[in-house]
Amino acid sequence: MSQLLGAYFHQDSSSFYDSRDEALDEYVSATTPEERVQAGQELGELLTVVSSDQELETAARALGLDILPPQAMSLRQWLELVRNRVGTA
Repeated sequence: MSQLLGAYFHQDSSSFYDSRDEALDEYVSATTPEERVQAGQELGELLTVVSSDQELETAARALGLDILPPQAMSLRQWLELVRNRVGTA
């Protein structure tokens, strides 16, 4: 999970990717199914264990996330979408 958040959604990721979806597509194509399942499970655990949105933001930033979710959704909603995408890719 820290590879996903820290390597694909860091502060400079906009220099490499045109969108969050493009970064996620790259992660999916560059990792093994086992790595994706593990990242999905870890994201699920994080979303379950961390109850407040502020704590979730703190935890996600500690794991390397520097890119905020799209304006129309909360960090929790976006991470859930990411979890579903990597866990089923």
